[in-house]
Amino acid sequence: MAETLQADESRESLKFRGRPKSMVSAAALLIAGTLTFTMGIDRLFFVEAIAWTFLIWGALLLYGHVIDLGTVYEVSDDGLVINSPLRFWALNRKWDWGHITRLDVIVRRTEASEGDAELHVHYTPEDSTVLFREDLPYISGLAEEIANRAGLSPARGQAMQSFNSLPQDEKGAYTWS
Repeated sequence: MAETLQADESRESLKFRGRPKSMVSAAALLIAGTLTFTMGIDRLFFVEAIAWTFLIWGALLLYGHVIDLGTVYEVSDDGLVINSPLRFWALNRKWDWGHITRLDVIVRRTEASEGDAELHVHYTPEDSTVLFREDLPYISGLAEEIANRAGLSPARGQAMQSFNSLPQDEKGAYTWS
């Protein structure tokens, strides 16, 4: 009996992981900043300042990519749980379905694949006027679960009515509310 209860609970909760992004820009900035010091061309203050700027921006970009990669989105009957162990200012957030007000699918190019789109989930807590927005990678299963469980429907007249296929003819923002 206990085994069937655990199996039912695990079916109700779905987990999605963040998508890896290209870390080439972060690596390029880190390498350029490091090479400035190893090649000995940091004799001028301006060159050294730019090298430190490259190192800091490269480290920040790399940290942002690692945060996105390590984030886990859990969809359960209670709500959407966002676990980000490396985002120290917001480790865990739990958003209940009744207060998720809008879901946007942003398609950034024509003939787009899932990597060319992202999700914006809008949430307003109870008795508050503050609007929170979480930018998620576009995963069709995650988008469909969020829309179904939050009771969101697509806006009238928009080209995207289903999460299974992205519009290929045009880029744009598609809203479920």
